[in-house]
Amino acid sequence: MGLLWLLTTRGIPQLYYGTEILMKGIANPDGWVRPDFPGGWPGDKVNAFTGVGLSEDQRQVQQLVSRLGQFRMGASALKTGRLMQYAPSGGLYVYFRYDAGQTILCAMNTGMRPVSLNFGRFTERTAGFRWGTDVLTGERRSLAAPAVLPGRTMWVMELTRL
Repeated sequence: MGLLWLLTTRGIPQLYYGTEILMKGIANPDGWVRPDFPGGWPGDKVNAFTGVGLSEDQRQVQQLVSRLGQFRMGASALKTGRLMQYAPSGGLYVYFRYDAGQTILCAMNTGMRPVSLNFGRFTERTAGFRWGTDVLTGERRSLAAPAVLPGRTMWVMELTRL
């Protein structure tokens, strides 16, 4: 959820190397904050460049960062668009990134339980749009009826009028 927020909010996102494969380091001494990035050398058992030896969680996070990063490169609303956010309610935080050519809805459920996402609450940004397409999964959702956002989940949806 943190990576989705970082890649969709205002500003230029910065990731410390290895974040995309869940690398952890120790802070003392300072030079051990992060070990070498795995892969690229003969004999490496783990290679993050090819995916060899990565855990399923590491592979999933790497794919998420790659997909959303690729989408962001072509998304004018995320690169230079405006931000409109709505007051959080019951663990649900919704914001929009938008410009004249694109609107992105970002909905974050920070709670453990599912919440109802009533798109009618956001008519200032959703007026004229009928659909939202999840940029990570390709799943299409109608904006005409509320949707259920599972707990500890964030949706990033590009809105379309058709």
